[in-house]
Order: sequence, then C-alpha cells, then structure tokens
Amino acid sequence: MRRIDGPRGTVVVLGQCLADDGLLRRTALRALASGRSGELTRLPGSYLSLVIRDQELTAHVDVAGQYPLFYRDTGARLVFGTRPLSVADAAGTERRPDTAVLAAGVFCPAAPALTGDRSVVAGVSRLGGGEALRRTARGRVERWTHEPLEAAPRASFAHGAEALRDALETAVRLRVGGGQRVTSDFSGGLDSTSLAFLTLRHRPGPLTVTTYRGAATDAGGAAAYDDLVHAERFARLDARLRMEVVTGTHRTLTYQELAGTCGGDSGEPDSAAVALARTRLRLAHVARRHGGGAGSVGGAGGVHLGGEGGDALLVAPPGYLAALARPGRLRALARDSRVLARARHEAPLTVAVRAVRLARTPQATALRQLAEGIERSGAAHDIGWLDAVAWWPAPGPEAAWLTLAASKELAALARQAAKTVPRIAGSRAGDLTALDGVRTSGAVQRQLSEAARPFGVWPQAPFLDTDVVRACATLPAHLRAAPPAFKPLLGAALADLVPAPVLARRTKGDYGDEDYQGARARARELRGLLLDSRLAELGVVEPSAVTASLDRALMGLRAPFPTLNRLLAAEIWLRNTSWH
Repeated sequence: MRRIDGPRGTVVVLGQCLADDGLLRRTALRALASGRSGELTRLPGSYLSLVIRDQELTAHVDVAGQYPLFYRDTGARLVFGTRPLSVADAAGTERRPDTAVLAAGVFCPAAPALTGDRSVVAGVSRLGGGEALRRTARGRVERWTHEPLEAAPRASFAHGAEALRDALETAVRLRVGGGQRVTSDFSGGLDSTSLAFLTLRHRPGPLTVTTYRGAATDAGGAAAYDDLVHAERFARLDARLRMEVVTGTHRTLTYQELAGTCGGDSGEPDSAAVALARTRLRLAHVARRHGGGAGSVGGAGGVHLGGEGGDALLVAPPGYLAALARPGRLRALARDSRVLARARHEAPLTVAVRAVRLARTPQATALRQLAEGIERSGAAHDIGWLDAVAWWPAPGPEAAWLTLAASKELAALARQAAKTVPRIAGSRAGDLTALDGVRTSGAVQRQLSEAARPFGVWPQAPFLDTDVVRACATLPAHLRAAPPAFKPLLGAALADLVPAPVLARRTKGDYGDEDYQGARARARELRGLLLDSRLAELGVVEPSAVTASLDRALMGLRAPFPTLNRLLAAEIWLRNTSWH
C-alpha cells in the first residue's frame, strides 16, 4: 500500500503499482487537483487506486480484477474494503453467505453476468475488474466501467505484437531491475519460460527457476512429465538459468490436508484450495531460495514471477469463430473450423454451424438459454470442446447436484440478468469471454498471493498488468488465433527476445492424474465432507448426487473435477468462516 497526501486530499494505491515514487506523486497530485482520477489507471502495473477528495471517494479496480473492492452503501455512509467479511463487520450487518452467488460460482463460473455486483457475502457488493465507483459528498453512489477493453476496429496483428512486446518488457523490467531477490516459475510452457528469459535481459543472473514434477508422473503421467522434459531442454539454452525441480509426493496430491486450508475470513472461496498442499510445497521451496519469512513480503522475501493470465490472453476461446461468420471472413471460418475440428475429432461442418449459430445469439438470449439448461439438468450431457463454441458451455451432468430450489433460483438469476445486460451481438462472444478468463486468472493470482504471504514470497504475474492486458484485448480474438499455431501473438511479440525452441512448443502439461490419485487416497474424507455438506444445509446441493459423481471418479471414469473442486472450495470457505 502506498499513500500520497496533498492539499486537496489523499490517494492510496494497493497492489503492484510499478511507478517510482516521483511519478506516482506527480500523477496523484494532478488527479487530486483536477478531479480526473482516471489518470491513476495509466501507471504501469496492476493495482487498485482510491482517491479521497472533498469528502468524495473514487475507486478504480485493475482490469484483471486482482485487487477488487467490496462495499456496502447504507445511504448514510459507505463502508468499503478489500475483503467482503471485513466490510460486513464494519457495516454492522450479519455475516451471511449469499447462497445464489456461491451456487453460480460453482456451477456457472463462465457467466459472471449472472450475479452482477453481488459478492459471496450477503448485502456486500463487489467492484470487479475494470470497474470504477464514486461516492459523492452528498451520498450518491455511481458505478461504471472505466476500462471496457473493446477491440480496436482497425487493429492489426503486427501492431498488437509490438504493443505486447513493449508492455511485457516493461512489466518484467520494472519488477526485476532493482536489488530485490527474484525467482521465476519455469514450467516448460510458453508463458513462464518466456518471462524467465525476459528477466535475464534486465539483470545479470544467475536466475533460479523452479519446475514442478507431479507425483502422478511416477505412475505414468506422460503429459505432465512432458513439461519437465521441455523445461530441462530450455534451461540448457542459457547458462545463467539455475533450474530446480520440485517433486510432488503422495502427501501433495490434490485433496490432501483439506482440514488445514486457510480460513475463510481471508476473502472469497479459493478454487485452488483442494491443491493447497501442492502449492505450499512449491512456495516453501521458493521461500528457501529467497531467504524469506513471515512479514518480508515484497521486501527481503523478494518477487516470484509466474505465467498466470497468459492462457486467457493469448489462446483465443473457441467462441472467436463467431466473428468469422460474416461476409468477407467465411473462407477463414471454413479454414479454422477444418483445422480445429480435425484436432478434436469433430466434423468441420458441425463446428462451422455452431459458429454461425453463436453469431446470431446475443448475450441476453444466451442467458435465457442458460436458464432453460439449468432447469433441464437431468438431460445434461458431458461437456466437450464443441460446447465451448458458445457464450459459455451449457450445464453439464453436475447440474443434477443442485436441489430443485437452487435450480429455480439460478434460472431466475439468468432470466433477470437477460433483462438488464446491454445488447451485445454473438460475434463479440470470443472477445468478452476472453476477458472473463483474464478476470478468472486475476482471482487465481490473488488467492496465490494470499497463500504465499506466510512464506514471505510475493508471486507476481506480469501478464495481468494493465498495459499487457490492453495490448492483447485491443486485438480482436479472431486475430489472436491462427490454428494450428499455439499463441501466435506471443511468438511474434518475443521472436528475437526469447529462444525460438521455447516459442515453438505447441503442447501443454496436464496434471489431471493428480486429481484421480488424490481422490482415491482421500475418498473417505471427501465422502464425509460431502455428506456433511454446508452447501446441502443451505439448500444448494443434494449430497447423494455429488457422492455418486465422486464414486465414478474413484472408478477411473470421467468426472467433472473442475466443478467438484469449486464445490469443495466453497465448502472449505463456509466451514472456515464464522457466521451469524
């Protein structure tokens, strides 16, 4: 947190504002004098800014939503803070979970329009990525989107690559150019590996980089082991890299140590809570290299770089195909449909038809269709890649976990949202769902920072910096895609800054085997957690339906692990929070 006081008021920035003290002070004093607080959103980094001027508050949240603001407006006063339960306490309201928001987060995470500005704590509102709020001296509260991140109509791939190059270089340089200790993830994938090589351009080295080797690879997890093979090969490309392998064990599989996860009072449900043992293993290793400890976050403990956000920014969601379903782009639609269909064993015509249908489906219609899908939960099918050629995938078989009352409530939320959302054409679905993915990454990174706090390490994700997000988002999603190329925009941006073999990789590691192995190892504990479910007590889920899906997973059958993990995260959060 950095604070600047001036004759007209106070400015506070929270998060990763990378401007030096002089630039920050000059910008803050100008904003206080002129009342144009939007200037504070143009500094490098990713941060929340608060301007208190003439008994007026103005807040701007970073575009990735790493640093959201929670508030409760009583009319007489506005209570605000960075954690929803703290806001509820300060406002003197009862601590109660908002069950509809929890259910939407578990079952419809790709449709944030469902819950609008509601938070997981009843009566507390949430200001998310790219949003701003003003509370005037007279008590009026206004909300707006200060950073819509709309694609530029005449954007070019070359210009987007140049903007991304400049933004990433700046994001890394401002983090690693000082005297603090720096380490980096080095998974062997494009994002974190590229950041490590960019770091070497701005500090002499050596640079310690860490690669995770999953416990499941001992049982033949070839896809996960593929990451390690590539990481070892890439580390040999520069002698300044000191690669260290962190190896998981049966104690760090998914679903281990669920009872010891962090308390719910710290914030919102953490979708990675089921893998906290693995996260702690990695953070403890990084902390030993930093010589960090509790209380040294961002100081002696140093900075640890990671590639979170890269996938959301650089991999165009399948919905981008809808932007090609128009005159002048039909040849590109046919080409991309053919390439993507063959890679996923689908019929090219089926993919193209889905794209045309999506182009004709405005967001409001998609919300009404979502409501109908939730109500038909018993007829839901397994979700595949083809279902992602949409605003969001239809509910899968896990929708049968919902109680009848919860299904009706979620469907009602979707129908109500359909009445209030702006009219947005289906051709923009790819651009907007990509932004939703960036904000999901922002939440993941925020939770990682919370988990890292006791270790004295500050994980940072340069891909979530405002300028990096802007550089990618101004380029339409269909221009970021060139199948079968993987992340072509990153390849063009870093062509002469990162070794060619790194940018040529087209595969990605998969650690899904750790879910299956971990579920088998902790089957009894998981069943007990689900049969004594807090979500069931709140009327959200039917425990027997959830445990039936768990039993399928224990037999090695296909199971909806992402939804199960979100549900368990909500369970842990509810259990570790004190409620009225």
